[in-house]
Amino acid sequence: MNNQKEIKLSSNWTNVGLYGGSLLVLLMTPVLIFVLKEQKFHIGMVIGGIVYIALVGFLIYQFLYVCDAKIIGDKIVLKKKFKPSKSYSFDRIGYPESFQLKRTKYITVEMKNDDNTVEKYLIVNSKSLLSFKNKDAEQTLISLRNLARKK
Repeated sequence: MNNQKEIKLSSNWTNVGLYGGSLLVLLMTPVLIFVLKEQKFHIGMVIGGIVYIALVGFLIYQFLYVCDAKIIGDKIVLKKKFKPSKSYSFDRIGYPESFQLKRTKYITVEMKNDDNTVEKYLIVNSKSLLSFKNKDAEQTLISLRNLARKK
């Protein structure tokens, strides 16, 4: 049925990291509440609270923007967690930006929709020992974008 070549840009470990991080936050919540109740106030509580809020904020950001990214033929197909998949031609790719935390690279890219609105996506690349593939989604997106602009 589908004889076009499919190239996956996002990591196979995206869902594991996303839901594993959510589970970690859920398990940390009662521990954090217990520690806050049992001890006198000190600066470590403030630092711990800030770290916890930052972790929750980063997880919310991931749930909103993380996607499964594939190149199928001459289109890039992006599927967010709770939205239907959308396909874009390569000329609609914005300039990707990235940041790296340990062995995981987070690539943000804005895609232009048909109605000229811009939608943001987050592609996660993991370079863990178990991923077995070394994908560079950022460089691939830049190459596809440049290729489409030359035509």
